Amino acid sequence: MSDGSCSHAVCVCLNQHELIRKYHCDACDGVMMCACDEEFGRRFLSHQLSHGTELLTRKSMRVTDGFQPNICAECRGLPAEPAPVAEGFGRTSKIKRYYWRELFFEETRRKADWDDANKGKTREERQLAHHKIEQAVLDDIKKLHATDPKYIFNDLSQAQIFERYGVEVIDIRVEYAVGAQKGALIRAGNRVLSPEEYVTKIYQDDGWSVMRLESIPFHVLFGTMLWLLIQDPDDPQTQWVGFGERAAFKATGQKTLQVWMSHPSDFGTQGYYSRRKQAIERHFELLPPEREQLLWLFDYWIDGSNLLRNYLWAHRPDDIDRSRRLIEILQPFQIVSILHYLLGDYWGRYLGWPDLILHRDNEVLLLEVKSSGDKLSQDQKDWIAGNWSDLQLPFKVVKLHRASTR
Repeated sequence: MSDGSCSHAVCVCLNQHELIRKYHCDACDGVMMCACDEEFGRRFLSHQLSHGTELLTRKSMRVTDGFQPNICAECRGLPAEPAPVAEGFGRTSKIKRYYWRELFFEETRRKADWDDANKGKTREERQLAHHKIEQAVLDDIKKLHATDPKYIFNDLSQAQIFERYGVEVIDIRVEYAVGAQKGALIRAGNRVLSPEEYVTKIYQDDGWSVMRLESIPFHVLFGTMLWLLIQDPDDPQTQWVGFGERAAFKATGQKTLQVWMSHPSDFGTQGYYSRRKQAIERHFELLPPEREQLLWLFDYWIDGSNLLRNYLWAHRPDDIDRSRRLIEILQPFQIVSILHYLLGDYWGRYLGWPDLILHRDNEVLLLEVKSSGDKLSQDQKDWIAGNWSDLQLPFKVVKLHRASTR
C-alpha cells in the first residue's frame, strides 16, 4: 500500500476485460481501482474488489489502495481504450462487442431499480420487464454511438481482410434448396447437401482427398504433443483444476464425476509462452523431424494426454483420428509451426480454423466455405491474419452464391 503521497501519474490497467478494472501504479507499485466504479462495484460486485487478475499472466494481484480518483483514462480526460470481446451467441454486433461493459453496467442498474420498485410482480412480469430494459439500454447505446461514439470500430471488413492478406476467393454459383436460410442446403442433382458437403464433392470429383477440419483436431494435436510441457510438475505456477468428465457429460447431459488435473495458472496466455520460453524450446527438441516418428510419438502420448485433452474437449475418438491424419497430411515442420502458434496465445487462437483440408499428391490446401450472405467471424479474421504472419499454410475461401430459386 502506498503512503498516500503518490499522484499515481502512470497507471496501467491489469485487465481490460474485468468489470471492475484494477490499475497498477509504476511509481508506488500500488494496485487500485478508479473512483468512477466505486458506487457500482460496492452495490453489485463487492466480491471483485479485493483482487485483480493480470490479463497476460493470469496472476492474481491484491488491491492495495482501494478506489482512487482520476485513475482510468476517461477520468483523466483521455479517450477510452477499446477492449472488444470475442464474438459469441447473442454478441455478434460491434455495438455489443465493444460496449459490453457499458451494457452490463446500465442493464444491471436498471434491472435492480425495477426489482426494488416492483417487489410484488410475478416471475413472468419480471422477465418481460428485464427484456424490455435490455432492449432500451441497447437502443440508448446505439444512439449514443451514432452521435458521440466512445469507441472507434477499427475492425477490418471481410473485403479488406482478403485484400490485405492475399486470400484467393473462389466464387461458385449454386442452387439453394427452397426454404433454406441460415445453414442453407444446396441442390446437387437429386441430392441436398450442406455447403461443406457440396464443396467436398466438387473437389473429390477433381481428385482431391477431403477431410472436415475446423478447430477440434488442432486441440487434440495440441493436447497430445504438449501435455508433458503443460503439465510439467516443475513449473512453479502449476495448480490443480477440476472439471466434469467430458464423455459422460456429452452422453447424459448431466453433471458427472469431477476430474482433477494440473496445469499452470497462466495456461493459454501470451504470458505463459514468454515465461516458459526455455522449457518450450527444450520440449520441442523432443519432437522428431520425420513424419513416421512423429506419428509414433502421437500414438505413444495419446493415453498420457487424456486429462489435458478432456479439459480441452478434445477427447472423442473421431477427433483423435482426424488429428492423426493432420500429421499424415502436413509436413512435420508445419505441425511444429501450428503447435508454436497455439502455444503463443492458446485461448486467443483456438477458434477460427478453416472448414476443410484437402490433399492430392504433394499438394495441400485449407478451405473456408461460406454460403451466400455469410461473413467471416472475428475469430476467422484473426486466423487469416495469423496464418499470413506465422503459419503460412496454403489457404483459400470458397463463396457459394445463389444462382436461382425454385
